[in-house]
Amino acid sequence: MRILMTLLLCIPVMLAAAQKRTVKWGYLRDSATGHPIALASVTNANTGKTVMTGSTGRFSIELAAGQVLSFAAVGYHFDTLRYDNRYAEQDTLSLFLSSLSGDLTMVTVNTKGMNQYQRDSLERRNDLLQDIGGRIIPSVAASNSGAGIALNIDRFSRREKAKRKAYEFYESFEKEAYINYRFTPALVHQYTGLKDDALQDFMQQYRPSYQWLRSHTTEEDLKYYINDKLKLYFKRAN
Repeated sequence: MRILMTLLLCIPVMLAAAQKRTVKWGYLRDSATGHPIALASVTNANTGKTVMTGSTGRFSIELAAGQVLSFAAVGYHFDTLRYDNRYAEQDTLSLFLSSLSGDLTMVTVNTKGMNQYQRDSLERRNDLLQDIGGRIIPSVAASNSGAGIALNIDRFSRREKAKRKAYEFYESFEKEAYINYRFTPALVHQYTGLKDDALQDFMQQYRPSYQWLRSHTTEEDLKYYINDKLKLYFKRAN
């Protein structure tokens, strides 16, 4: 599913709202098969809090009315949900993500040599561009008089503001997707031996930041990171 422009236009109002929060439970599943999506990231876009889904796709997160949840999982499109009265009345949220098709026929680029994250990212960016109608209008443009740079008034239209907000959301989602691509259940299990609820708990507690991963690019870096955090995990458990 794709990011909705109408949702993004509501963000300033949502950010301003200070309402009572509640812990909400939900399940994240594949839209085609109904299978659970395990260890996906679920983020409250207003608070920045991220939780991980369990082996059954189950998650719990603190929410207030009007806030926005975003979902990111390896091999899936991004999606968002505004927590309004419709969902507040449900005991448990039942949510679905559509898988990436891998079809880049509309993109004129050679994907040879790209890793899976880069190919997925390219497909998601192509979807975004189709949704919002192309490129962002720059804030400056060549002056009609030829005398220099002139302000581009079109940039400040309601639609252009929504497009810029869509790009901002897209970039934040891509950061979550990059963390998921590098900090995988298989890798963490390999170096910790943890599984099921313990694996979910560890990955949620010690999820590395995007900035850290971008400055530590090897699996060896992650190995030392995971080993260090594992010591803290067992120390807390004891």
